[in-house]
Amino acid sequence: MNRPEAPALPRSVAEDRARPGPFDGVDLGLSVGDVAADWPLTTIEGEAFSFLGDSEAGRTRVLLVAGSDAVCEPGIEAFEREIAAFAALGARVHLVFGQRDAALRRPRCRDASVLVDHKGELAASLGHGPTGLSVVVLRANHHFAGIYVSRTSLPALSEALAVCSRLHAERATKAMTSHPPVLMIPEVFSPAECRQLIEVFDTRGQVLVQATEAIDYFGADYKMTVPDHGRVDRVDHFFFERATLDFVLHRLQRVEREVAKAYHYRITQHETLRIARYHGSRGGFSYGHRDNRPPHEHRRFALSINLNTEAFEGGELRFPEFGDQRYRPESGTGFVFSSSLLHEAMQVTAGTRYVLLSFMFGER
Repeated sequence: MNRPEAPALPRSVAEDRARPGPFDGVDLGLSVGDVAADWPLTTIEGEAFSFLGDSEAGRTRVLLVAGSDAVCEPGIEAFEREIAAFAALGARVHLVFGQRDAALRRPRCRDASVLVDHKGELAASLGHGPTGLSVVVLRANHHFAGIYVSRTSLPALSEALAVCSRLHAERATKAMTSHPPVLMIPEVFSPAECRQLIEVFDTRGQVLVQATEAIDYFGADYKMTVPDHGRVDRVDHFFFERATLDFVLHRLQRVEREVAKAYHYRITQHETLRIARYHGSRGGFSYGHRDNRPPHEHRRFALSINLNTEAFEGGELRFPEFGDQRYRPESGTGFVFSSSLLHEAMQVTAGTRYVLLSFMFGER
């Protein structure tokens, strides 16, 4: 199949390439939102322990991780005094030591368990030394919600308690009615990363290409209007800048793992990644569409991540076949649904909506 000729690269593209982008040199190390490993831990009796086991998964977990030489530091005692406070917020508490002998010396507490990181993999993943202490908060889906590392003393417990309080509120019991089969993944991007992605839209790729489909061989960031059902409020920014792509694809591993768990489907590919900007009157026709219509039958899942929910009104997603529920996820939250679902992005009634979009698929 012959490809249409790509537009010539204007001078602004060369200028983009010459100056550093927002994600040049970004640290892709362990951070909040990452999926935690299944570390090889044991109980003090020597039995294998996994946070993914049926009796553990689905709960908020708080871990005090002590280096191999950390035994009687005041920080451990300070943490132990707060165990009841964590437990009152619905968190299960674990004290994790690098040596079984150290674990045996700690007094038992009915609100906490004692584990052994006998291979040191958990401590190593956090990067602290043999006397270091870390407090880790894990979401019920086994993603990091808080990471507080110290090489010399106990990290701030107040911050960890605040995270647990927020998670406790999120998990309030609710009676559910019919709703579309959608998946929400918190903290795919941090607030700072959302702002950086908006900066990419506002400062890079200021080339408006006239096309009906994304051009994946253009070789540089560019923008294109997307007149879905005649709407006039949407412009998409397609990015190819290597540092930005590497960063976004790294973060989207958080989404891919949840899709594999929730839908038993392995994502291996993404269409050209984009940021959509919705602003002003919508125009056109107000009804939804499906993302897997020809020539896009390969699409399996759509991903939408609002980058600035706090700065606009309206702009909800709805799924008419399942009712009139309106979804407006917090900034940085991944929102995933099947490409076969009829859906509609509602008009933004105030402000400007920025949202990262991806169409995901695999080998089947």
